[in-house]
Amino acid sequence: MSRNQVNMYSVDPHIAEIYDQLENDSEDVDLLLRLIGSQGQWNIFEPFCGTGRILLPLAKAGHHLIGLDQSSVLLNRCREKLNQSGLQATLIEGDVIADPWYSGFDLVVMGGNCLYELASQEEQEHCIRAAASALKPGGFLFLDNDHMEGELALHWRDTTLRSGFPSGVCADGVRLESTTQVIWFDVHERLARFQRSTKSIYPDGTFKEYSYIQQKHPVSTGEILGWLDKYSFIIDQLYGSRGLEVYTDESPRAIFWARKIA
Repeated sequence: MSRNQVNMYSVDPHIAEIYDQLENDSEDVDLLLRLIGSQGQWNIFEPFCGTGRILLPLAKAGHHLIGLDQSSVLLNRCREKLNQSGLQATLIEGDVIADPWYSGFDLVVMGGNCLYELASQEEQEHCIRAAASALKPGGFLFLDNDHMEGELALHWRDTTLRSGFPSGVCADGVRLESTTQVIWFDVHERLARFQRSTKSIYPDGTFKEYSYIQQKHPVSTGEILGWLDKYSFIIDQLYGSRGLEVYTDESPRAIFWARKIA
């Protein structure tokens, strides 16, 4: 399986509301604003922009944002929040693999474990190559992922059926219940495939169910370092957490602030 054929964020419009309930960290946004500093308005491109958790604060700080996401559900939520706040940004519905990323940006933001949305090393490398093409010389790439080295970690091999995202209750009373289960993995290639299901339960007791398969490749720091070197980046900073701790082999995250040199 080279592509995830179903966009899990589009199976039900209520997913955007649940996403915002669960994904509300701001440490990475604070880190980004610190890295950008007071250098004027930047042209910033964010693939996987979702509902705007990162995009909106950057727009509020005065930067020009273009966001790309495959999910119309998440983009509609982001658009609503932009309208409510009076902020401006350009939102584009598209596929990060199949569609162009445009060019001439000062910064490309790939935050929030976005590489985990992709099914393979090849797709992840494609995004690094696309980021290089999207940036002007001297532009920056912000790349933030969970940290895993070596073989596929044990918890990625656990085949227990578990509650998963998206699960929660929306303002209109609709309840989403989801499960996820590992159905296949390759320890050495660091791949895992999941059977996922989501049930949307309405206040009147009716419901709809969706089922789909998703594959993930938890990217290693070594892989990213190789891709960044291949596509003419140098690393200005490598952090092990969003609190600016220096990266080590035991760090919980690998956060790259890399600069395009050609």
